[in-house]
Amino acid sequence: MNSIKTKIQKLLRCLTLGIYEKDAALYLALLSSIAGESIFLLGPPGIAKSLVARRLKYAYKNARGFEYLMSRFSTPDELFGPVKISELKNNDKYERNINNYLPSATIVFLDEIWKAGPSIQNALLTVINEKIFRNGEFEIKVPMKALVSASNELPSKNDGLEALWDRFLVRLVVGNIQDKQMFHEMTEMSCVTEPEIDEEDKIADDDYLDWSLRIDQINIPQNIRYVIDVIRNFIDDYNKNTNDDIRSAMYVSDRRWRKIVRLMRTAAFLNDRKEVDLMDCFLIRHCIWHDETQIKPASAMVQNAVEKYGYSAVFDFNFFDKTFELFREEIEKETVYVKDEQFNILYIPIAGYYEIENPPNQNMKLLLQYDYHRLTDSYQNIGISYKNPAYNDVNSSGLYNIRKGNSPFGIIINDTEFRLRTVTHGRLYRKIKKPSPDIEKEWDRRVTSFLDMLQNAKVKIEECKRKDAPYLRKNLFVEPEYAAAVEAHIPNILKEIEKKELDITLAQNTYKKIKSEETVFDDG
Repeated sequence: MNSIKTKIQKLLRCLTLGIYEKDAALYLALLSSIAGESIFLLGPPGIAKSLVARRLKYAYKNARGFEYLMSRFSTPDELFGPVKISELKNNDKYERNINNYLPSATIVFLDEIWKAGPSIQNALLTVINEKIFRNGEFEIKVPMKALVSASNELPSKNDGLEALWDRFLVRLVVGNIQDKQMFHEMTEMSCVTEPEIDEEDKIADDDYLDWSLRIDQINIPQNIRYVIDVIRNFIDDYNKNTNDDIRSAMYVSDRRWRKIVRLMRTAAFLNDRKEVDLMDCFLIRHCIWHDETQIKPASAMVQNAVEKYGYSAVFDFNFFDKTFELFREEIEKETVYVKDEQFNILYIPIAGYYEIENPPNQNMKLLLQYDYHRLTDSYQNIGISYKNPAYNDVNSSGLYNIRKGNSPFGIIINDTEFRLRTVTHGRLYRKIKKPSPDIEKEWDRRVTSFLDMLQNAKVKIEECKRKDAPYLRKNLFVEPEYAAAVEAHIPNILKEIEKKELDITLAQNTYKKIKSEETVFDDG
């Protein structure tokens, strides 16, 4: 029995035959349809956007297609079917004849969708999100697997199209053929042939329903949850820089995140995996942007989250860092028991004088040491001098009412307190002592515990590497070059662990090398 991935690979080969540089659009269209989501293609006319939807129809057994070019004059009848005149006339029932219209189609393509009027938009919201169409007094489940929409522009921010725009989970920019050889092959081909796919290779309704249940059972590992959290934080930071302009914000609702996760689960399932991996995370970049200016930032957010944090969740680095910092503080507290600070002394700018900081007169700032030391709590008439730069000597000035200050090195001149200039003097030193044997034994045990934790982290990361490596470049829906971002994270995180191991060893050495009580001087 062939695997599901083999079946999907065969389908994709057939669907993309004869179509040039539209593989990504078809692959994502098939993925989103199996996930039960819709896709929007942004690009100019004439680049085979409608062909994507037509080809997608061949992936499903007994599929029916419906496509329509929207205009501002389009009516609900043209999309959802005309009203049954006989029912309205004879039974007073407002029902539509939905055969061969959107409510009866498996794959729907709507071109220039933003030109739809409000009545069409409102009906589409329910059809896309709930797969329900209200026909008269009855609600019917529509067989639609996917709605593929297209336009050469994004919805206007002032036309109330936000709800409809939000319904398209996958958003992709498509363009003209860039490869010269492919371009000439396309221009010289006589016609685009329809794909020939055996019925047994198509997706049956029973398969579709069975797959849907199994997709919901796909596991979401902790590191994938962590990457999503990081991306959400990146989005918050991005939005903080939009100057509170909500129209420029990269808003992703909780409902949208739930759909994104299911899209990733679908990708894992179709790749024959039982859990989502880091390569599946790159699908997020197609789902979080809202205008073209956000496409590159969205891709950068996803790549940075995977490359820098992809496997970080296998080990709680924050908890480790906090615990280890407390351990280092404990070592210092136990071994360093005296710490003397440096002290201040009065500054002597010229022999026999002290200097007043910010004196009443900036030119007069020198106070005789003799006068300072005889100050009391009562005012005295004392002179303040200044330095004569021309002769490099000190000249006296008038007398001031001066008394002893209220704070160290302070003096009061005419009821205002001033401080004499000081300089730092002395020597800092620490007295350290060797910890007791019992404490040292306990610290050694904790050092071993820290090292064991880091060793276990390295083992887990290596396990993740071995588990993911076979699939990195074989994901059907993500380009293999993105595997480099996943692989780059492994050596980076291992280097971080090695640095922490070194920090632990250095911390142990700080108390191991203490032989007895000693004094360590720090010259300042």
